[in-house]
Amino acid sequence: MSSPWDEEFAPSTGARNTLRWAREMGASTLGEAYDMLEQLELGNDVAEVLGHDDTVEGVREELEWGIETAGPDTLLTTLL
Repeated sequence: MSSPWDEEFAPSTGARNTLRWAREMGASTLGEAYDMLEQLELGNDVAEVLGHDDTVEGVREELEWGIETAGPDTLLTTLL
């Protein structure tokens, strides 16, 4: 079953990896995952989570779009 925002917001690989990381750290919604980006940026997990092709700033912009499109209360399980 698809959501109305599926075609507008489809997380990239880097964003999905970030959402998985945030879920492992206790986040359950897109808004909570977004709030954890600073923690990711300050931690030592950036390269492990994003690899070498993505940046925290790029993921931040993508998640901001996702929040506008899907809403901050969107469950991470629906995005992953």
